[in-house]
Amino acid sequence: MRKVLRFILLVLNLIAALLLLLSTLAGFQPPSEFILFSMLSYGYFILLNINIAFILFWLLFKRWSFLISLAAIVLRYSFVPLFFQIGGAADVSDNATIKVMSFNAHHYNGRNMTSESERGELTDSNAVAFLRLLRENDPDVLCLQEYLPYTDGKKVHLADSMVAMGYRYHVSAYPSMGYSATICWSKYPLVNPVYIDSSSKLQVDVVMPDDTLRVFCLHLHSYKLDSSDLKEIDRISHGTVDRDSARGTMGKLKNAIIAHEEEWDLLKPLIELSPYPTIVAGDFNDTPGSYIYQQMCELLSDSYVERGKGFCTTYHGFFPNFRIDYILHSKEMNALSYKRVKCNISDHYPIFVELEF
Repeated sequence: MRKVLRFILLVLNLIAALLLLLSTLAGFQPPSEFILFSMLSYGYFILLNINIAFILFWLLFKRWSFLISLAAIVLRYSFVPLFFQIGGAADVSDNATIKVMSFNAHHYNGRNMTSESERGELTDSNAVAFLRLLRENDPDVLCLQEYLPYTDGKKVHLADSMVAMGYRYHVSAYPSMGYSATICWSKYPLVNPVYIDSSSKLQVDVVMPDDTLRVFCLHLHSYKLDSSDLKEIDRISHGTVDRDSARGTMGKLKNAIIAHEEEWDLLKPLIELSPYPTIVAGDFNDTPGSYIYQQMCELLSDSYVERGKGFCTTYHGFFPNFRIDYILHSKEMNALSYKRVKCNISDHYPIFVELEF
């Protein structure tokens, strides 16, 4: 009986190790051609912990089988720093050339949606907290998503306050609206705006005293998960599956993954042809294991990997909690500091990065 149990555990270990390796391959295969790797990439960190548990289990019983999971982790060890960092630097540096903020403000609705009667008061207080956040951290360039220039009740007019704080220039991704949900604010002049594909993506040049930067402010395709999808994901995580509901939820995930591939097809030539040092910031709605992130990091560096600390989850909504907001930059630039600020202004956390040329 003991031999049978050991054999079953060995098979499960082999499956867990194989799935871990497969979950790291999303960057090599366009999801429109084969989507399995991209779907598995969402489970990388869970699979990593399962394999670590197998290592500890086999070591406890002094079995060489621990080498199965250990080999799988070592083979793709480069993935671990994408999810967890030791050390890092969050303090302001005297050498910083520019400080960049990226934040999905979620219209200042906080983590949980509230009733209409409560919503106005909530967004007012969160908008004030947002302005306080700017004063305390004083970024030079802001890449904002799901931004509004005022709250629902229009009691707090953020645009006027931001101009008074020195953010004299802004470019929105949908200029005919005056302001749009995706917007770049700056203390430096903004020129040569390019409106990419829709109102969720823009490119603009930041004219600094001694140099020019090209900034991409992005809000990539959302999964559009509603409360029923979140419940279904929770049921799946507990081992209970309703086929019809699960099919609908998985269909939304698949559509978003393929949409991100199409967005990358638009963005890649623009990034490659940039004549200036480049920053790509925003809400990617995807994890570090995803196809679009892996492709972007062929061209750019991730400031979190350079200077981050801990897990640095940037989305703290209902489910799941991932790092999906990024500030990437040209490889000739260096990240001097990376800071995530925990707050309840949105269902995302803002991130701040200081860069030097």
